[in-house]
Amino acid sequence: MSDVNQMFNFLKPVLFLKFLLLVSIFINIYLKYNSDPLIMILLFTLTTIIIINNLIRNKKLKGNPRYEYISLLFSICAATLLQYLIGSLTTTFYMYSYLYDIFQLEKNILKFFISIHLLLYILVIGLDSDFSDIFHIISIAGVKIFAYLATTGMLYYQKNLEVEKEEIKQLNEKLKLANIKLQKYALEVEEMTISRERTKVAQELHDSLGHSLMALNMHLEFAKNICSAKPKKAEEVLAKSEKIAKGSINDLRKAVSLLSSELQITEFNTSLEKLISTFDLFNDIKITFNMNESIDDLSPLIKTSIYKTIQEAITNSLSHGNSTEITIKITRNSENIKLVVADNGIGCNNISKSNGLNGIEHRIKLLRGTTQYFSHNNLGFSIKVFIPI
Repeated sequence: MSDVNQMFNFLKPVLFLKFLLLVSIFINIYLKYNSDPLIMILLFTLTTIIIINNLIRNKKLKGNPRYEYISLLFSICAATLLQYLIGSLTTTFYMYSYLYDIFQLEKNILKFFISIHLLLYILVIGLDSDFSDIFHIISIAGVKIFAYLATTGMLYYQKNLEVEKEEIKQLNEKLKLANIKLQKYALEVEEMTISRERTKVAQELHDSLGHSLMALNMHLEFAKNICSAKPKKAEEVLAKSEKIAKGSINDLRKAVSLLSSELQITEFNTSLEKLISTFDLFNDIKITFNMNESIDDLSPLIKTSIYKTIQEAITNSLSHGNSTEITIKITRNSENIKLVVADNGIGCNNISKSNGLNGIEHRIKLLRGTTQYFSHNNLGFSIKVFIPI
C-alpha cells in the first residue's frame, strides 16, 4: 500500500501539468471555434470527458490492468483527435505527455502502446500536411518525428534507470536478509558449539572423573580395612589414593577450562565496530553507538554478555522490526552498567519473548542484572539492560 501511495505522490506533478495543458486546450478551443458553437461545445465535452477519464484511471483503476489499458487507449485517441482539430503547441505537448504514462507500463504492453501512439502521431502529421509542397512536408515531418524520437529516447533511458534502480533495491534487500540470516546462523552455531562442548565435558566427567572417584573410594575402603593389620600396605594404598585424587582434581580443572572456553570479547569497542560494519553496505540502515571508554576495562564475561545482547537486538530489529535506524548507548557509573538498544521499527503492543530474548535475559541474570523491554505499535522496540559492577 505504501508503494502505491508513493507512486501516486510521484505522479501528482505530472497530473497537475496535464490539467494545466487541458485548461490551455479549453482556451484554444474557444479561440479557434467560438464562431462555430456546436463544434466548440463538442470539443469542450470531449476535453471534459478526457479529464474525468484520467482521474478515474489514476485513482480508481490502478490494479485493474484491463480497464486501465482501455482508459489509457481512449485518452491517447482523444488527444490525437484534439491535436488534429486544434493543432496547437499545447495539444502537441499534451499528446507527448501520454508517453510518460506509456513508459510506466510493463515491457510487453509498453511496446503495443508506443506503437499505437507513434502511428497516431504520424497519422496526424500526414493529415495536417499540404502535399503540394513535398520538400516542405518532408522537412516539417522530419523535425516532428525527430523531436518525438528524442522524447521517446529520453523516457526509455529514464525507464531503464528506474528498472536498474529497482533491481539494485531488490538485491540490496536480499543482501540485507542474507546478512540477517547469517547473523542468526552465527548465533545458532555458537550456541550449538557451546552445547556440544558442555556435552563433551559431561561425558569426560562421567568417563574419567567418575571412574577415578570410584577407584579412590575403593582404595580408601581397602586402606580402612587393613590399616590395623597391615599399616605399611595401608600407607601404600593411601599414597596411591592421593595420586588418584590429584589426577581427579586436574581432570576437574580441565573440565572447568572447557566450560569457560566459550568465545569471549576482550577488545569490546573493536568487536562492536566490526559487528556494525557488517551492515555498512546497506544504505537504508543506520546504526549509531555511543559508549563510555571505560567499558573495555570490564571483565571479558561482562563484555561478552553485552556484545551478545547487542548482536541479538540488532538481528531482531532488522528481521522482525523492519528498522532503518538503530541506536546503541552504553553508560557506566560506580554501581552498574546500563545498555540501551532502541530502533525505529514497526514495534508491537504485546511482546512475545523469542528464544533470542530469553537468551538475553538468561545471560544478564547470570551477572545478577535485569532486562527490560519497551515497545508500541509503530513506535519501535527498545531493550534496557542493567548489570551491577
